[in-house]
Amino acid sequence: MFLISYDIACQWFINLFMRLAQIDPSGPLLQPGVEIRFLVPKFHLPAHIPACRNRFAFMLTPGAGLGDGEAPERGWGDLNPLATSTCEMGPGTRRDTLDYHFGDYNWRKRIQLGDSLLKKMITATSDVAEHVIAHRELESTIDPNQLRSWTEAMTAWEQDPTQPNPYEISVKMPTQAAVRRQLAEEEERALEAGIDVSLSDEVSPCSLIALGIDLEGEQHSLKTLAKSLWDHSQDRQITRVKLRSNALTRKLTEWFSLLQLYIPTSTLLRKREPQKKESPKPFDVKLWLPSQIGNQVSFDKSLAETEYKLRNAQAHEALGVLRRNLQIRATLYDAKNRWVRGQGANTWALNAISTVQAHIAAARDEYRQARSALLALSDLLGYVKVDEEFLPLEDKDIRSMTEAEPGQGETRRKLSWIWRRVNAADATEEETQAFIMGTIRVEWGKSRARAQRYQEEIKLVEEEMSRTLRFFVWKAADWHSKAVAALTEATTPEYAEGLKAYAERQAALCQSLHDAFKLRWKGVPSLIQSATDKMESPELFYKRKQREFERRGKKTEKIFSSSSMPSPPVASSTMNS
Repeated sequence: MFLISYDIACQWFINLFMRLAQIDPSGPLLQPGVEIRFLVPKFHLPAHIPACRNRFAFMLTPGAGLGDGEAPERGWGDLNPLATSTCEMGPGTRRDTLDYHFGDYNWRKRIQLGDSLLKKMITATSDVAEHVIAHRELESTIDPNQLRSWTEAMTAWEQDPTQPNPYEISVKMPTQAAVRRQLAEEEERALEAGIDVSLSDEVSPCSLIALGIDLEGEQHSLKTLAKSLWDHSQDRQITRVKLRSNALTRKLTEWFSLLQLYIPTSTLLRKREPQKKESPKPFDVKLWLPSQIGNQVSFDKSLAETEYKLRNAQAHEALGVLRRNLQIRATLYDAKNRWVRGQGANTWALNAISTVQAHIAAARDEYRQARSALLALSDLLGYVKVDEEFLPLEDKDIRSMTEAEPGQGETRRKLSWIWRRVNAADATEEETQAFIMGTIRVEWGKSRARAQRYQEEIKLVEEEMSRTLRFFVWKAADWHSKAVAALTEATTPEYAEGLKAYAERQAALCQSLHDAFKLRWKGVPSLIQSATDKMESPELFYKRKQREFERRGKKTEKIFSSSSMPSPPVASSTMNS
């Protein structure tokens, strides 16, 4: 099986096989029986949509072990400090310099395999028993029939990712597009029944409210753009804002003419507005949607029903956009802190973060606006518990899953409500129970995946150690054969002797690395056996945890006892004769 990792593998793999067939139809990836799984590296995965985070995750893919797919990035990260030097070089010198440093990086990576592979083995063998035992204990609390069904679904998805994804939970989450389609279909059925409540040939009541919400979004966008202007803005920037402002003004004129057809009393509300010396900016004009009218004047309440449905979907969509961009921002900050060096790279990173931050601010404002409209409409229509379904969004709530509230540390960190709320307000008891069971199924699946990946890691690292030793044996023999091979070109005896000495030196070096690694890894079988014993006998694992707990307690007690001991008396500086 091939595991192919790429930052955007979710898009890249779609046409890959077609392009490979055009290049070389006999390529190894195109042969019958070849199994391929495409994955996204762990560091890049949080920036993807939820569907990608399940389908292309290393942790959820059989055979991936504890790999993360970020090895190429580490090489570039090690060479990032070269950027300030190579940017001043010509193309040839730059390529040679990078080649030298890549060669050095590869050599250091090779001679450090003894430590790196041993570290991976220690990590896997130390934690595997805990994950396996925890998974068994979780399974003991689940109904066997339910467990059998989940296992079959999980196995089917692991073998064929096109099958239904067991890591996804079906949650009722309306979208504006879906609601608009539903309203259009209801209008179509009414027309077929001979019922037409439209007062305009071009705009129906549903289209009117949707148009008003779209205009509201344009007002917010224009207001944000206008705030970006300052005293030294260029004519091109000012012209762009003016043109958009003029276009919005024309749309508002058309909007109020349509609004007057469906809500004639809106003209009274507009006349009651306090008059100002200067005309309001287009983005400050009140649209007088049903949520803004309330009980001030009478109008058709079906318009308020339509707006409520659209605002409900708008609020959920805004939260989805907010969550997605918060994850992207967290990834960008992490990448900037870990890898970005130099003024140019930092400027680019800050620009990218500011763009995402603008999307976060827009989603925040959209949710708050939608929530205010929903609360006003709930009072008008008599709906209850709307304020419980749509909680107030404070600035402290706008944070990623890994961020804590300001002033709180990891110990007291709580997940923001935006990651814990689902749209279950109108769900039935059966749907709620299905959602709860789906949540348990996902946690069971992740627990199962962790247990399997740790066990796979032990086998993979053990095999990698074995192959590393065999590689050095083969490489040493290869250099020995080169030392005794006949020269293809005539040369001096001194030069031939130098070539032979170099080959023998490389052979000795490979042999010494083989011997050093073999000696360093001599305790690996006992580590694997100890981990296996703990998995088979959980009491051994719990005894080890108890010993570690007691050892930490004694260490802490020793530290406190030493700090509380009285200071020794100061010796007298006068010597007795």
